[in-house]
Amino acid sequence: MAANPASGRRDAGLGGPVIDVHHHWLPRELVDRLEAYLPEGYRVVRAEGQPLRVYDPAGVQEMAVEPERYCSAEAQLADMDAAGVDVALLSASCFPTWMTLRAARLLNDAAADLQRAYPDRFVPMAHVPPFGEPGALEELERARKELGLRGVCIATNFQRRYPDEPEYRPFLRKAAELDMPVFVHAAGSPVHREGLLQYDLNRTLGRSMEHCLVAIRLLYSGVLEELPGLRLVMPHLGGAFFVNVKRFFHSPRALISEQPRVPAYERLLDQLLFDTAPSFWYGPTEIACAIANLGVRRVALGSDYPASWEPTVLRDAVEHVRALALSPAERALVAGGNAAVFYGLSLSA
Repeated sequence: MAANPASGRRDAGLGGPVIDVHHHWLPRELVDRLEAYLPEGYRVVRAEGQPLRVYDPAGVQEMAVEPERYCSAEAQLADMDAAGVDVALLSASCFPTWMTLRAARLLNDAAADLQRAYPDRFVPMAHVPPFGEPGALEELERARKELGLRGVCIATNFQRRYPDEPEYRPFLRKAAELDMPVFVHAAGSPVHREGLLQYDLNRTLGRSMEHCLVAIRLLYSGVLEELPGLRLVMPHLGGAFFVNVKRFFHSPRALISEQPRVPAYERLLDQLLFDTAPSFWYGPTEIACAIANLGVRRVALGSDYPASWEPTVLRDAVEHVRALALSPAERALVAGGNAAVFYGLSLSA
């Protein structure tokens, strides 16, 4: 995808299209009526000039949204152009924690409209509740076959259940059948947050821990072996997973397992893609460690835009990849090539 000087889009010079795997968008209709789409006991605090904030029944903040960035395609495109980001894969941030079928239909229809308006820039993911409501799998099929949405976003937990638990299996099977990668975004809060609230660690350390926990549960549980066509994106480099992957694969559990064989973890990793978001926490040092431990074909650029309202979020995500000590071909894989293959996107440099 060549830069277009007339449009003001910057050419990032990374050897191919730049794809932001971890990029958030919400339709304005949903944000303006957010209270109507949240579970009982949740509340929204709106203040002039401030992002709106979502609090759970215990008074813990679980999500913040700045509508002028989350809901404006024009603002997002301007920021993408300035950073040299060609394509954004769109997800709804923490909202899948509370996803209902009613909200999903609104979100999916709006996402399809956005994709039709900007087919070469935005690739929205579908959203459905992974279990608990009749019609969710039919909505997922509609999103893929009728609306043309290429992936699906869920949270690290839903109704306090993890994605490897039995309730999720029909959803995961359907996603694999429809060839839709599953993007596993952080939930508003971890299932187990005791000990994290005192120092406001719920959304920082807590989410990192849960990302790591979900990745290893999926690998250990047999879900990936059972569904070899299933592909999942693990945001935030899988929390601490990229640091501890060798420990997980050579743990006492594997060594003393009563199972007749140990799963082929290296092969199972091919069903996972780890993104480099957020660009305001992870930089070249962490990304290089992830590539060394996971392999260059399992890491993809992600920004977490616009979770931080700093203007450099997208630019930094691109610059982190530029700074990596990789060959030009490897740098192009991380910048966009790996995501294009994972999601089946047909893009040209």
